[in-house]
Amino acid sequence: MSNTTVIDCTQCSVRVKADIKFWVGDAQEEAYFVVECPACKKPLFGKSFVYQDDHNNYEWDNAERLWPVPSATEVSSSIPEAARRDIKDAQKCLSHGINSAATVLCGKALERLIKEKSGANMIAKGLADLKAKGVIDERLFNWAEALRRERNIGAHASDQETTKENAQDVIDFTIAIFDYVYTLSEKYEKYVARKASPSTDG
Repeated sequence: MSNTTVIDCTQCSVRVKADIKFWVGDAQEEAYFVVECPACKKPLFGKSFVYQDDHNNYEWDNAERLWPVPSATEVSSSIPEAARRDIKDAQKCLSHGINSAATVLCGKALERLIKEKSGANMIAKGLADLKAKGVIDERLFNWAEALRRERNIGAHASDQETTKENAQDVIDFTIAIFDYVYTLSEKYEKYVARKASPSTDG
């Protein structure tokens, strides 16, 4: 297998092809690497998976950076698959400096949530419905409104620039609202069901 991998460098803010200095793992499915950026010479720690190419050769997939900071916030499996895909694509856009596209993809994920939970076709109306139903609270509603406005900047012709910081905030919020609506709600429902069931103790 190749002794190089492709990974995001935090110092250079680009994806680089870097030499693997050493790895830890059984090399059957996944491994953890220490690599050196060829440009700035900074060490990077990442994780990669083994895949089989069209010629039945085994190669490393592009690495996911775990240090100095993770390349992407973990997205809960409780979040619907299509929305998870949108969020992960947004994270990839951000890592490549495509900030406006990242916010648009987050808006797309939010549209999915709105359609499923309220049936509304417009984000603004859907957010109001979710607030009225108690699905989201006042703070999440206000944050969602900010996300919607930032998404509109990226989706429409505008002289305003979507900064990296704003795009990261939008991604963080998108994950937060999905975690609140899906992950935390699921955990709470399981807790309530467990408390309601007859105790098996004693």
